[in-house]
Amino acid sequence: MRVISIASDVQGADASTPWLDEAVVTFTRLTDQRNEVGKLCALKYVPVGILLDPQGRLVRPVGLVNIDEDDFRAELESWATTGEIPPSWQQMEQTDARESTADEAEADARLQLARVLLSRDKREEAVEQLRQAVVCDPDNWLIRKQMWAIETPSAFYDGPVDYDWQNRQKQQEQEGLLATSN
Repeated sequence: MRVISIASDVQGADASTPWLDEAVVTFTRLTDQRNEVGKLCALKYVPVGILLDPQGRLVRPVGLVNIDEDDFRAELESWATTGEIPPSWQQMEQTDARESTADEAEADARLQLARVLLSRDKREEAVEQLRQAVVCDPDNWLIRKQMWAIETPSAFYDGPVDYDWQNRQKQQEQEGLLATSN
């Protein structure tokens, strides 16, 4: 069995590696700056588990994972040691990938532009592109979290993820950024 961690971060490995080091991730690590995995699997949130068997077949539908959740951790450890797919995974419904809407495509284009702007040290312009991407695709937490991580890195890279802070940010956006776009 091979385990790979793929961090989705437009800021690149420099931003994701310290977090992975702190989490003591000892297996292969990659950073997806272009959100290729997110686009391929129609993902709009993290953390996600994509679990494949040695033949490359999906053994659990792509979806949210929380390694700190006891049931999931036990199922994962059991599958890793026995190769037997837990019944709860077999009962999960797989959602099929679909074509992006025009708004989702625009949001991704703005994410890609933000990545280029960041590589040129144009941080404020990159954040503005991410803001506009959130307006295009407000349910896309991958893009939203990229924006927040650039604006407030301490909320993402200095200790555990602060979900209360994220919920407050989302509420502020609903009342401000997204309210003015409707």
